[in-house]
Amino acid sequence: MEETDTSPRTPAPGADVLLSALEEAERCQPEGCMVLRAVRDPGGAITDFEWLWANPAAARALGRSPEMLRGRRLREVSADAGLGGRVDVLREVVETGRPAADSFPEGEAWLQGTAVPLRDGVLLRLRDVTSAVRVEEGVRDTLAWVRDVLEGTPDAFFTVDPDWRVTYVNHQAAAIAGRTQEQLFRRVLWEACPEMLGTRLERELRRVATDGAATTFEVRISPGRWHEVHAWCANGNLSVFGTDITGKKHLEAERDMLLAREHSGRLEAEALVQQRTEELVAAREQLVRTEKLAMAGQLAAGVGHEINNPLSYVTGNLQFALEQLELVAGNPGDGEALSEALDALREAREGADRIRVTVRDLLTFARADEPHLSPVDVHAALEFGLSMAMPHLRYRAQVERHFAVVPTVMAHEARLAQVFLQLLVNAAHAIPEGDAGHHRVTLTSRAEGAWVVVEVTDTGHGMAPEVLERVFEPFFTTRPVGAGTGLGLSTALGLVRSMRGELTATSTPGGGSTFRVRLPTTHEVAPPAEPEATEGDGERKRVLVVDDEPQVAAVLRRVLGGQHEVVLVHSGREALDLLAHDDAFDRIFCDLMMGDVTGMDVYEELARRQPEVLSRLVFMTGGGFTERARTFLQMVPLPRIEKPFEPATLRALVEGAPPHAGARGPPARAAEGK
Repeated sequence: MEETDTSPRTPAPGADVLLSALEEAERCQPEGCMVLRAVRDPGGAITDFEWLWANPAAARALGRSPEMLRGRRLREVSADAGLGGRVDVLREVVETGRPAADSFPEGEAWLQGTAVPLRDGVLLRLRDVTSAVRVEEGVRDTLAWVRDVLEGTPDAFFTVDPDWRVTYVNHQAAAIAGRTQEQLFRRVLWEACPEMLGTRLERELRRVATDGAATTFEVRISPGRWHEVHAWCANGNLSVFGTDITGKKHLEAERDMLLAREHSGRLEAEALVQQRTEELVAAREQLVRTEKLAMAGQLAAGVGHEINNPLSYVTGNLQFALEQLELVAGNPGDGEALSEALDALREAREGADRIRVTVRDLLTFARADEPHLSPVDVHAALEFGLSMAMPHLRYRAQVERHFAVVPTVMAHEARLAQVFLQLLVNAAHAIPEGDAGHHRVTLTSRAEGAWVVVEVTDTGHGMAPEVLERVFEPFFTTRPVGAGTGLGLSTALGLVRSMRGELTATSTPGGGSTFRVRLPTTHEVAPPAEPEATEGDGERKRVLVVDDEPQVAAVLRRVLGGQHEVVLVHSGREALDLLAHDDAFDRIFCDLMMGDVTGMDVYEELARRQPEVLSRLVFMTGGGFTERARTFLQMVPLPRIEKPFEPATLRALVEGAPPHAGARGPPARAAEGK
């Protein structure tokens, strides 16, 4: 159906005056404001709206100027997903005479619009609610993650409010109660589960709610089923966590029965029972420690992945801001303000680097179960162990380094660092606190033929000969009961031997001790630090960035875009579609772990259809490895960079991109340097 003539209508008396007054009042307002007139077809139905006026804030929100909007129609300027798709809402405002509010995306932003009816049109106010939408999405995602964790745990968990109404219950707790989650939610606990009344569970929970003190106790929830319950109170709300310990109780019952039966028998049998019981207890404690260490490694890897992604664009943006401010600082202007801004940004960059180093160290420990041996710089492993041991050493001794130029060794980086950490902590425990000025811990390295020798020497109390003979025995310790397990040095010895090395010790009572690690060399000198690449070197190149984190991709564009053409895509699927018709990229940075199509999937597809592109790939990772990812990185000989990135590393990778020929690219590729 054709629309009616849209030539300007004769305004109502006083309309121009009101419009001028509105324009004057809203010109400098931070929120957008606009007046839209209805466009009708010959039958009088509203088909669109056109702009009569918009203030600067509204025009900026739509990416236009006020002059460009005047007289234009809604669907000509805005897409259907944005304001252009809200014609039906605005039509209802005009036809019903009732205001309406709606939120919609416009470009990269989210806007909230409030429409008020005018004569044959609307007054529309716009407010940027992007931050609120992002926060809401983040909170929603976090709550979903917490819910998934609680539903995935094999333990029971529920919470109640001050009136004892169930505010959350996972499926394990509901199953123990013999009810569904829906039957328990928002019900008073004692009414929903009257069988709890008069039990120890009720008494303990009421005591926690009254006293506010956390407690842990064991309770038999049902016949034959025992649980260890941890309950705590926060802001009047009670949380209860229950772990099934039926297996543990059965073991204890079996042990007690065995002891009781054998107590009346021979003394040899009684001694054997006691020995086996102690072995069971020790094995159980060792299993608990192993489980805790495994969990610590998993948490370290998870923390690294969740921190590194936002940290990568924080550090990248800080570096980009520093570079831009340094350019501005060279020009006349407010030098003092610029200098303070540069100082503040540098301090922020240093703080971010400290976080990056901590995360890297955590990830190193998280990969301690990988059996692969590779060339390792012993000095880097020493420094890592030293950074972890400094809380023990700081108030006991001063650290001295006497490092020689030594080749790398064939070792496992994380396990070697664990060995040095144990030796440094052991040295700290041999030195009393409070006299750091008179005590030393000396780190020495040297080459001895086909071996590299590292020594950790302390000025502590030393060891007697009989102690030195047993120092590497499992469970042997001279520390007080409860202060040490006696497994540290024996574990370190086992780790060194697994790397085909040797660990020995010498000591003098009152004169300190020296622990010596000997490892086979790889005959390769540890690589020096690479020089930073300066922006502006070399020819302009074309770079593709594939990352499902838009902020990470934006950082790479800022760092590299000043010298090179940077193209961003936000999924592996988009990258494959683009490379199918345009593979003229000198370097391709691809995130390893993405939601729909991973970097590993991208590699496999390119290997099948475009193997000539593979040499230009560089994989980016935040540290959250799966078993598949670890195997992939060990087998595929391509560069890999850890998040957060150093800008110099990114630039060096682009400058050192391998040459390629016969690439399919856009027609304007030859003229892109103009």
